[in-house]
Amino acid sequence: MFPNPQDAFPLPSRPSVEQYRKLAKDLVKACESEPPTIGGWADRWMASLLVGAERRHIDRAATQVEEFAVRTMTGNHRHCVLADAQFVLARSHGFVNWAAFGAHLDALAHGGTEAAAFEAAANAIVRGDEATLRQLLHANPDLIRARSAREHGATLLHYISANGVENFRQQSPPNAVRITELLLEAGAD
Repeated sequence: MFPNPQDAFPLPSRPSVEQYRKLAKDLVKACESEPPTIGGWADRWMASLLVGAERRHIDRAATQVEEFAVRTMTGNHRHCVLADAQFVLARSHGFVNWAAFGAHLDALAHGGTEAAAFEAAANAIVRGDEATLRQLLHANPDLIRARSAREHGATLLHYISANGVENFRQQSPPNAVRITELLLEAGAD
């Protein structure tokens, strides 16, 4: 839904619910300002989130977020409210709502959870990090049947093909065949 589910943005290295609550409050303030400064807010957020990206990619992402935020928060005579700002943030990261996004952030913060292991395994796959992937699957054999907490619900096997699951993970490692074999040996379906 966030304009397109594949356009979901990556999370920062150590995301927290509190960090995103503050970000949502900042979005409400930007929406309420006269004139609204949602575009500036979106540009600052994307610049902080997409560190190292080319400026044109940051600008495109900021425009996309700004348009979605304006539509969500001010369309149909709506007012700038926190729940809508939280929805914008959740959707921007590929989650169906704030509750699902918050639960995911909590799971990542507490480490040792299936969600944290899944994210680490997805990252290991696209980097081609066979050792880390093997270690994660050994420590948590059920991970091979786990699904992403994001709206698409992809399995780990989806991440090997750079098939449009999440644009920020659109890369196939040079050892894709070996990573695929490892996933199949672990029981991927």
